[in-house]
Amino acid sequence: MRIRIVTTEYPPFFGGVATWSGSVARALAGAGHEVDVFAHLGGGESEGGAEAGVPVSRLRGRSWNRWGHVWTAAQVRPRLGRGDVVLATTWPLAVHFAPETRLAVAWHGSDLTRPALIEGREAVARRAVNFPVSRYLGGLVGAPHTVLPYPIEPTTPARRGEALLVVARLNALKGVDRAVRLAARLGRPLVVVGDGPERLRLEALASALDVHADFRGATSEIPWDGTWALALLSRPDADGSGQEGLGLVLLEAAARGIPSIGSGCGGIPEAASVVLLDPEADEVPELPGAGVVQDWLREHHGAARCVAAFERGLDAGGT
Repeated sequence: MRIRIVTTEYPPFFGGVATWSGSVARALAGAGHEVDVFAHLGGGESEGGAEAGVPVSRLRGRSWNRWGHVWTAAQVRPRLGRGDVVLATTWPLAVHFAPETRLAVAWHGSDLTRPALIEGREAVARRAVNFPVSRYLGGLVGAPHTVLPYPIEPTTPARRGEALLVVARLNALKGVDRAVRLAARLGRPLVVVGDGPERLRLEALASALDVHADFRGATSEIPWDGTWALALLSRPDADGSGQEGLGLVLLEAAARGIPSIGSGCGGIPEAASVVLLDPEADEVPELPGAGVVQDWLREHHGAARCVAAFERGLDAGGT
């Protein structure tokens, strides 16, 4: 099967969609499918090449945030062959593909959890084969779907340490302020990977609470060694929108045997290695060991499960 993955973000970009896109592309290629990736051309990147053996074509276009879906369709459609599958990593990228295109769409979070992002969404969901990354998101698609496991495998366990780790964009929805307060209550150092509009406020909060906090900015170098637990204490907006779709970083941590502490927001509880926490609690329940965390990941995710679910979804709902 020839699969054309179209995405706004792809390695070496840093972020959830980029990480997911790269992992899925490698899994599908490793299973024998012919995979090509079309991704937005970012600053300093070449227009062609390969990432981990998967061919990558970079897409150009002005005003990308507004017109990226138009540029994507215009540059990818002429390269499609008969029977090719287009896998769009976000639904707006799928809007302008012709009705005869065999179309699959991945659903990650805000593309479903924000009512403002809805014009054209239902039409895409009706005609596409839908692959949400969690059961929570599957309940919001409003059309037949197949939940797609994450193609990640357990690896050598990280060396456990004392630090509470956060890997997230620093905005209000990610609840990093909750992690700062939790580190203060537990008397643990805090390591924060990510950047965003809340950074200065969070640094000031950590200083006021006397938390030894290391804000490292947006980087793909995540310090797993020395971590006690990962924290993802997301919160929705006041109107209930903006729920966390799943939190792929929870599964990245589980692959290394690191347990996570999470809030009951959106799809977070589906990562069973997560210890759910009242964000204002003074104590954290006992955390599972590395073996328990990795065994859970092995039972629910992995490349083989991802590929099987993708093929099954196409067989059931393909055009």
